[in-house]
Amino acid sequence: MICLSGIAAVMLFSSVRDGARQDAYADVYSGAISGALPDTSGEVSSAPDAPEPVRLCVVMYHGLIKDSSKQNRYFIDPQYLEDDLRFLTENGYHTIVTKDLTDHFRKGAPLPDKPVMLTFDDGYYNNYLYAFPLLKKYGCRAVVSPIGQACESAASEEHQDEFYSQCTVDQLKEMHDSGLVEIAYHTYRLHSLEGGVQGVQKRPDESDKEYVSRLSGDIKSFRECMRAAAGEDIGCFTYPFGAKSGDTEKIVRAEGFSCALDCEEKINLLSSAEELYSVHRFLRDGERPAEEFFRDKL
Repeated sequence: MICLSGIAAVMLFSSVRDGARQDAYADVYSGAISGALPDTSGEVSSAPDAPEPVRLCVVMYHGLIKDSSKQNRYFIDPQYLEDDLRFLTENGYHTIVTKDLTDHFRKGAPLPDKPVMLTFDDGYYNNYLYAFPLLKKYGCRAVVSPIGQACESAASEEHQDEFYSQCTVDQLKEMHDSGLVEIAYHTYRLHSLEGGVQGVQKRPDESDKEYVSRLSGDIKSFRECMRAAAGEDIGCFTYPFGAKSGDTEKIVRAEGFSCALDCEEKINLLSSAEELYSVHRFLRDGERPAEEFFRDKL
């Protein structure tokens, strides 16, 4: 499935280490790798054998808006989110973020009973306006994947519009510092459909070296942009439109990400850290009540 996550709004803003890490994809290309990478050596084998896979439903939200004339498949009434949070908490489910998953499989940290993950793509201002208060109200957590350049631009807006504006870096920091929100990479400036490619896909006319330079450069820019909001705490890569090329995952791994979210609508049955590079998500539209939406997914 291709996630067409608020394309009109996204296009508006989108137009606008080395050594050992290189070994991860040295058989494909060579090139400088940028970015501050976490030291994950010695972590992977410490977890005990899991008796059974972790079954995990991951939900993908985008925009929340009260104006019914602007609601669509990707921009839904905030009431749906509140109904989802109420349904999950009342039925004993516990919201987790990607770091909980990586700590579980790499370090043996326990997961709560009945885990579920909620994610928000693109970093819309309405996530701060509507979703953040609801997360606090219900004591739930979520992963927010903003577009870096758009969030920088939002700081200069005189008025943030709940439909098309993005969160500012300061707003993302407030959410992150609350402990309720994890920030994930969703590109600095590559969330677009320009040049015949979707998001972080390789362009038809670029070499392998040019591709790694472009993507690793964008990752570096995103980390620099979000350092004030999340420090070095960015371990998840969220694919724009769910799209990637053959070598994209090698770059994702080489750049130190420990998890990646896609847009394939399937239940996750996770048994190892290796499986965290393709975590599937169900799009939450505004067409069904919570009980119906989560039926057969939990």
